[in-house]
Amino acid sequence: MQDLALMRSSPAKPASFISPAQVGGLVLVIGLLHLTASYSYLLFHTLIEIVRIVVLGGIFVLAWHSRRWSDNNFLLVIGTGSIFVAALALLHTLSYKGLNLFPGYDANLPTQLWIAVRYLEATAFLFAALSIRRRSSPYALLAGYGLLAVLTAAAIFAGRFPDCYVAGSGLTAFKINSEFVIIGLFGASLAALLARREDFTPQFLQLIVAAILFGGLSGFAFTQYVGVFDYANQVGHYLLLVSTYCLYRAMLVTGIIAPFDLLFRSLKANEAQLEAKVAERTQALRETQALNTAFLDNSPAAIYLADAAGRYTLVNRAFERFFARPASEIVGRTPFELWPAETARALDHNNRTVRETGQARLTVECVGSGTESRFFDTARFPLVASSGAIVGTGGIATDVTERRLAEERYGVIVRTSMDAFALIDADARILEVNEACCALTGYPRERLLTESITDLEAARDAAEVRAIIARVEREGAARFESVLRREDGEQRDIEVSIQCLNHITEPRFFCFVRDITERKRTMARIDYLAHHDLLTGLPNKLCLQERFARLVKGGVGGSGKLALICLDLDNFKNINDTVGHVVGDNFLCAIAGRLSAMIGSQSLCRLGGDEFLLLHGELPDQEAVACFAARLLHEIALPVNIDGHELNETISIGLALFPDDGPDFDTLYKKADTAMFQAKAAGRNTFRFFDEAMHAAALERIALVSALRGALERQELRLHYQPQIDLGSGSLIGVEALLRWERADGRMTPPGMFIPLAEDSGLIVPIGNWVLHEACRQAVRWQRPGQAPLVVAVNLSAVQFHRPDLLDVISEALTRTGLPAHCLELELTESLLIGDTEGALETLRQLKALGVKLSIDDFGTGYSSLSYLKRFTVDKLKIDQSFVRSMDTEASNAALVRTIVQMAHNLGLRTIAEGVEYESVVGALRQLQCDEAQGYHFARPMPPAAFEAWRAAREASDAPARAAAAP
Repeated sequence: MQDLALMRSSPAKPASFISPAQVGGLVLVIGLLHLTASYSYLLFHTLIEIVRIVVLGGIFVLAWHSRRWSDNNFLLVIGTGSIFVAALALLHTLSYKGLNLFPGYDANLPTQLWIAVRYLEATAFLFAALSIRRRSSPYALLAGYGLLAVLTAAAIFAGRFPDCYVAGSGLTAFKINSEFVIIGLFGASLAALLARREDFTPQFLQLIVAAILFGGLSGFAFTQYVGVFDYANQVGHYLLLVSTYCLYRAMLVTGIIAPFDLLFRSLKANEAQLEAKVAERTQALRETQALNTAFLDNSPAAIYLADAAGRYTLVNRAFERFFARPASEIVGRTPFELWPAETARALDHNNRTVRETGQARLTVECVGSGTESRFFDTARFPLVASSGAIVGTGGIATDVTERRLAEERYGVIVRTSMDAFALIDADARILEVNEACCALTGYPRERLLTESITDLEAARDAAEVRAIIARVEREGAARFESVLRREDGEQRDIEVSIQCLNHITEPRFFCFVRDITERKRTMARIDYLAHHDLLTGLPNKLCLQERFARLVKGGVGGSGKLALICLDLDNFKNINDTVGHVVGDNFLCAIAGRLSAMIGSQSLCRLGGDEFLLLHGELPDQEAVACFAARLLHEIALPVNIDGHELNETISIGLALFPDDGPDFDTLYKKADTAMFQAKAAGRNTFRFFDEAMHAAALERIALVSALRGALERQELRLHYQPQIDLGSGSLIGVEALLRWERADGRMTPPGMFIPLAEDSGLIVPIGNWVLHEACRQAVRWQRPGQAPLVVAVNLSAVQFHRPDLLDVISEALTRTGLPAHCLELELTESLLIGDTEGALETLRQLKALGVKLSIDDFGTGYSSLSYLKRFTVDKLKIDQSFVRSMDTEASNAALVRTIVQMAHNLGLRTIAEGVEYESVVGALRQLQCDEAQGYHFARPMPPAAFEAWRAAREASDAPARAAAAP
């Protein structure tokens, strides 16, 4: 209903459908009519009916003449029917008792005509309500209503219509029942309208509903009178008058006045909008002019326009500044009137060339003004009139004097650079080199200037080199590693930084080359150490895990058994205690050799200490696995002669089978480890398969997870803080926040028991968030003005690291607590950085952008990804306590710690050793130049209050030393 929808949008319409003044007027009219009825009921009846006839006729006129432009189907249906309702009502009025216009007919005739009027009116309302959303044909409606009215009137005057009134008896049953049927039709119309009320404005709907209700109520009154002049008949006409008035308000006022009012207001709004657009565009034009003026006046480039005779017609302020004259002394003059003859001829020639060719031109010019000469990059362009004729030239001259001087200075820097430098073109031809480049390649400068980069490249062919140059030309710069072939044939690993320089005629490329051969050898060695056991040379756990993945991917374990075997020497400590660590280390190497001979070194790793892990993928069934385990027991139990000592040792073996015991490496390892401990518990020197008897441990795990779920709400979680000491100054520089779980009954659950469960169950997310906020809150309290900041280190699990809201959580913790970002250090495990390297890199970059510090926890435990370490923006490496605790007694651990410290320092990273328990270890760490340390030697992890007391006591004990050191 488009018209009604438009009316709904009008904000000026009142919420009520009839004002108090209109109600008062209606009451006054009814009162006057009542007085008229007292005087002459015939006059009363005639007046009311004439009013209804006029209103119905007006509705028809409105509906008929608006049918072409209005799609208000409700108005069309009601309006078309109104003319025939009015016609029957006119017959009813003229036939009323007392007028005597139809002699021979009694009071039954007007009553029959009345019932016909009521039926036609109720039918029109019902049809209009049901066809709101359809478009009816006006001519079909006119024909239908007309036919119905004519047939009904003909039946009445022919005596074929049922009697409705009998003199002396009153209303017939047909008449009374018809009134109730009509009331039902009005009720159905009302229900249909309310079901489609969203198609009407509230005011229109209220008026139509009121018209239907009062029309229906009048039907009850018209069932009660006996004589045509009865009071019930009079009340029915009053109700009918109110219904007619509501219909008048809905159709004539709401249907005509409101749309035209909306139309005029829409026109005014459009006019105001048009005026606003004109004002807006005028303002935009002013702003554009102002921007153009601002651009010209504030441009550092000298801009000018000149006519066909070479006279300047416009110059900007930069042009004025260079010439040291105002525009009034420049405009209207030619170059010959402003510059020396030689300069003027060159400028005029360039302008004339642009005018003659009609093509823009870029030139480099040396222009003198007084005693000073400047170099300009000048872009000239023709000025073309609307007719297409060239009427002058324009130019934008950029002062490049400083750039040329800078290029000269840069050339000096390049020539004296320690890194090799080469200037090349787009075809990779060498245009210039420095002395370092000659030294690196072994070629003299004269020879290099005849060569191409492809002649020196050993890792890429000519097509690949050209592709790199093309990419640099598009992107501006690149850095990559490659291999250089020297004159003597030696190949060197190099790192190349290449940058594109937009030269005047064609691109040039600056190449800085650094020899990284030794660095790569060092990194390869470190990477080997990180992936292999230093003592035995066996692969570490990560390598074995990768081999497991390859075997599973290759289909091993489908028909046969893929066994993960965990074995541990039963009494190795006795060997170390009796014959010493050197012999013990040699014994471990001998055991590793025996195992390698049995299964191959690629399927074997040393986990650390006296524990080994084997992977066997060629066993047909579990019996074969058991036979292999028995063979292991036998082979290892054979005596070994080490430096004159005949040593015997037994092992305990745990076995887990794929896929029976688990679908992945970690699951199998856990189950094999559990089975190994069962073998030790069974008396050692035996083997055990993982079985369902271990299900009890799983049940305990479930119970622990259930208790852990409510630990945070029950406030059972605590943070203890372990100090971190600077080994150089001995000062307190930070603390590590360590999570503790003190259950309601006072029992302490070890972190190693519940933290892995929290990570597996997802509880680490809310717990980790709480730890982060609590540690930051506590750290804020411990900051002291005038002293170095106290950094709090918080462990970040892999689950937290890979969550998309990690940055928001950390930012919120810092913001809420007020802790400066540089006072928060996040400890990351090596394992979470491998795999999705690019994703980890992006997360680390975003964390660094927040300003927090990053460290890698438990570094060197076998999950190292040193090939990527230089790409990770971390600040510190935390050396695992398994290397630190015995580094003063185990040479291999000391060597690994030394390697990690040297590697970290080469990469610009700090190191911290954890698990420091003895002063001898502190001394060894200082000798290795380790930066920081923490451990029981300094202090155990403590609650906040205990830490504050420890700190106060430490400061009190250090006070005399500080006082003595003060000047």
